[in-house]
Amino acid sequence: MQPNLQAQFSEIDLLTGCWNLVRFSKGIQTNFGNENLDSITLVSIDIHQLRRVNRLHGFERGDQLLRWLGIALRDEMGNNVYRIAGEAFVIVLVGGSRESHDSRARELFGHLNDQAQQLSMEIPVVTMAVIHFSGGTPLNIALVWKNLNERMELIDGEEPFKIFDAEPLPDNAEMIRSIELMAERILSLGYMLNITFRLAYTDPVGNLPNLIATRRKLDLTLAEAESKESGFSLFLIDGDDLKRYNTVSYAAGDKLISQIASVLMGAIRPGDFVGRWRFGDEFIVLLPDTQIKEAVPIADRIRAGVKETSQTWLFPVTVSVGVVEYPLHGRSVDDLVNQAEGALKNAKKAGKNKTVVAG
Repeated sequence: MQPNLQAQFSEIDLLTGCWNLVRFSKGIQTNFGNENLDSITLVSIDIHQLRRVNRLHGFERGDQLLRWLGIALRDEMGNNVYRIAGEAFVIVLVGGSRESHDSRARELFGHLNDQAQQLSMEIPVVTMAVIHFSGGTPLNIALVWKNLNERMELIDGEEPFKIFDAEPLPDNAEMIRSIELMAERILSLGYMLNITFRLAYTDPVGNLPNLIATRRKLDLTLAEAESKESGFSLFLIDGDDLKRYNTVSYAAGDKLISQIASVLMGAIRPGDFVGRWRFGDEFIVLLPDTQIKEAVPIADRIRAGVKETSQTWLFPVTVSVGVVEYPLHGRSVDDLVNQAEGALKNAKKAGKNKTVVAG
């Protein structure tokens, strides 16, 4: 996650880790940050026969396929991948030559099918349309959706990969307005879902991802680490003797949680994640691609930050931190969390305000 966690968390598809429809719609409106109006290529990708997979093997298998594809796309193409519908993804390539974009798309298509074959998935695993938009003018939302919809209809399992030039909008004001209205409704629906999502997955006290959202992030982080054969570190953080805040009032306790959350957000790095965990004053921090030796100083910085900042609060407080690393301390979410809980208990036994690494 990036620094502005609250805003961006609601624009990320938690199943795949890709940007969602709302983010894609915003991108069209801002020309994906393409201030020089360079040419843009959209690579539209559908999972082939996802409905059939869901029907024959269940939605859990379909979700596994979607999660795998999201990780694979971001691993190959970086942070410009969007999930815009159930089985539909779009990659945005700004600038560069048409030939280089065609080559990257072909390589991606080949890599996806190679990986799918190794995992005994049906081939072709995806269908892909490469659509080139000329530069010089900003993207038009009706133009983008018209080309995405029409081009993907021309692709099937017989010809799963095709390259197109974007077709201009017809000289038909009524048709253009109809497409624009459809796009506006899609964006409006996206914003409504966005609001619902934030209500469902945001803890109102700490303004952080709640337990459900944090668990999903844990699952996704683990799946990414397995896919990339990389590691990550996890902190389980618990407040030390915070009950006296609740003896003042529950409002004081809620304010304390919010204050601790602010300190955590200020102490982590871009790309790290912090969310609420099971009990009132527990938090989880995820540090992708981070080993223990790098993680411990960050945990110490968090503890020092809480201790120092809280001097101006109602009562000074401290936190204890249990630290684990994947795969050193476990290969499942439950194993890692259990090991982190054990380390946290040892931190409490050692006198609190401690960072302890699982044994």
